[in-house]
Amino acid sequence: MNDNPGGVDVALAALRGIVETGFARLDGQIALVIQRLDHVDARHADLVRRVEEDRATAAAGTRAVEERLDALERQTVTRADLAERDRRQLTIIGLMFAGATALIALISFLVR
Repeated sequence: MNDNPGGVDVALAALRGIVETGFARLDGQIALVIQRLDHVDARHADLVRRVEEDRATAAAGTRAVEERLDALERQTVTRADLAERDRRQLTIIGLMFAGATALIALISFLVR
């Protein structure tokens, strides 16, 4: 049955060498993929950190703008406020003219 037992051993040894070489190549490729994944994870973590910093900066800027807007809204004079001020001024001016007219009429009456 065994015509060439030494040839089978040599063929098995050659096959073992090919399989070991293939496994070594696969191990190298797997190590490279793992290294690349680690690099991608590091870049992802860096990008997440930068996005969080940008969000914090944007939030601080938004808060500052909202505070400025609130301050402006507290100091803003509306058209209704201006109209009320004008109405009061005209009332005061009218009262001053009425008083001056009454004073002039009184002086005219006393002079005669």
